[in-house]
Amino acid sequence: MATVAANSIGSTENTEIFRNISKIDIAKITVGSTFGTIMEWYDFFLAALAATTVWPALFFPTLNPVVGLAAAAATYAVTYFTRPIGAYIFGHYGDRIGRRTMLVWTLLIMGGAMTGIAVLPVYGAIGVLAPALLIALRLIIGIGVGGEWGGAATWVIEFAAKSKNRGFWEGWVMSATPGGLALAVGFFTLIRVYSPNLLYFVHYGWRIAFALGAVLLLVGVIVRYRLTESPIFNEQRKRGALMKSPATDVLKRHLGGILLLGLSWAYIIAFTSGLVIDTAIPLFTAMKVPLVFIDITVFMSAFAAVIGSVVGGVIGDRIGNRKTLILSAVLSIIVTFPYFFMVRTGNHALMIIAMMIILFVPFVGFGVLGRWFTEYFEAKYRYSGSGLSYQLGAVFGSVPTVAPILLAIAYGGFIKAWPYIAILMIATCIISIAAALGSKEIMKLEHA
Repeated sequence: MATVAANSIGSTENTEIFRNISKIDIAKITVGSTFGTIMEWYDFFLAALAATTVWPALFFPTLNPVVGLAAAAATYAVTYFTRPIGAYIFGHYGDRIGRRTMLVWTLLIMGGAMTGIAVLPVYGAIGVLAPALLIALRLIIGIGVGGEWGGAATWVIEFAAKSKNRGFWEGWVMSATPGGLALAVGFFTLIRVYSPNLLYFVHYGWRIAFALGAVLLLVGVIVRYRLTESPIFNEQRKRGALMKSPATDVLKRHLGGILLLGLSWAYIIAFTSGLVIDTAIPLFTAMKVPLVFIDITVFMSAFAAVIGSVVGGVIGDRIGNRKTLILSAVLSIIVTFPYFFMVRTGNHALMIIAMMIILFVPFVGFGVLGRWFTEYFEAKYRYSGSGLSYQLGAVFGSVPTVAPILLAIAYGGFIKAWPYIAILMIATCIISIAAALGSKEIMKLEHA
């Protein structure tokens, strides 16, 4: 479908509500949204790192190493399936009570669950209750993460409504995801390097990273609480235009669009979690690559993804969000096999370059999601609609996230399974391109 309308704010609302909003005000909201979202993703990726390193031995010691890794990875992957629930719950109340209020609650929920993981006893202490509690806490975290993105993106877009560079501001919100990955890898590495010994890190050190995340989430709560509510939401409330069941209504009216938007970015989840977290780290380990080098490589690739997100937002402002995402998906197909060829050389410089490229390229497409998804929906159910679109995409992308580990089990390790993993990633890109082509883009912000 073609792009709908022009790069402007909608004409359905009096723009007087934006008269006193400056670039500094937009920047403050962007910082508040981005900081909190970074911390939520810090926990999300911290769990992925723990799942691929220490959790198999602590929570699944009775399983063989490969199956134990799969079980631990599953505790990380289960959050994908509670994220749409979080998007529905927080979207409903975010469109009823306010964006800022719900964004404070998402951080509080995440902080409580992270604290629980930091002090959780292991299998040797409480038996099967340990992995059961770990899964329960991860499910709670999924609900918190599910409610986060739609609110953060909506909060920023509604403050930046009169700006012609809304993609630029939203690009920073999108950069919070790889920013959280970089932060998680950085802290995880520092704690491991400076732990007295490996045994200390396995039993206690990794917990410090989760405890620290809980503290920083509390800082995020304070930052967000001090900021102001969306001017568009305030105007909606003033006019009595709030809906009784926004999340339900948006599903009834836009289910097809929500599903297409979700599928359009599934390839990015596949590349981030499936190709980098669940494939690259075990593959590098199988290639006898030093652990510190693995951490440095993932950190640098995450930094490249941060840049890609902002660049994508800027490009989206110029040529359109949908075109930018399709371009990103096509380029992702092109670089997939070269990525594996470069990695398998064992040359450290080539491995770093390959990792940076394989995240930079998909995240150019990721950078446009904030503007594209929020502009797609009217203000009365924008939090709900954008959040559900995003989180359903996470569910769709979770299939190629778990599949690499299953392929490694089937084909005798990651070194032998890599061609099949590459084909899986390419297939995911093709599905996302088809979904994007079937979707529409509305490059103006309706306020009604």
